[in-house]
Amino acid sequence: MSALLTMSAVTGGYGDADILQQVSMHVDPREIVVIVGPNGAGKSTAMKAVFGLLTVRGGSIVFDGDDITRWSPDRIVQRGISYVPQVDNIFREMSIHENLEMGAFLKKGDLSAAYDRVYTLFPDLKERRKTLAGTLSGGQRQMVAMGRALMLDPKLLLLDEPTAGLSPKYMEQIFQICRNVRDTGVAILLVEQHAKQALAFADRGYVLASGQNRHEGTGADLLADREVAEMFLGG
Repeated sequence: MSALLTMSAVTGGYGDADILQQVSMHVDPREIVVIVGPNGAGKSTAMKAVFGLLTVRGGSIVFDGDDITRWSPDRIVQRGISYVPQVDNIFREMSIHENLEMGAFLKKGDLSAAYDRVYTLFPDLKERRKTLAGTLSGGQRQMVAMGRALMLDPKLLLLDEPTAGLSPKYMEQIFQICRNVRDTGVAILLVEQHAKQALAFADRGYVLASGQNRHEGTGADLLADREVAEMFLGG
């Protein structure tokens, strides 16, 4: 099976500072891959590199057969990648339904199939579709952000710390939704601060530290690795 996304020895960052130092990883079709590591490890930076939000000075990023290194975010979206940032990821003064409509800004014609697909994944949102997004709980707002990103029917969904600040109940619900999204054929690359829980549900994982690859493997293998547990998972 050919990888859907491949980052090869990517070096880059913001301005003149290189946060990533030859980072490599890949995501296969219909796979959930998580990036974990300590604060400042370069986790979110790696994801932003994929989405064209920083300067890549070395290496390459290939998506679905196309070299997308240094592509603009709008072109990357059109190619089939959607990105959900950690903060400011919804329109608070718009309803849930209007947020989803904004997510389909590139689509033309009837959006009913896209709405049906998203509301099937997020039945709680369908029941409250006229509610202002800003009045929702943190977990519900995250669902709106994910649903909006899925309106364009991407091949790859990027999630930056989707469970940050959520209760254990909503964290598990978001992880289950990720599984459901994966089962529809969408691959997921996510950054997570809850490393143990994320590795327990992900297909594979990467551990970054100081902007470099340190470990990679299946979620189960990384959880069972004593060095990974002691250095990055709190023992």
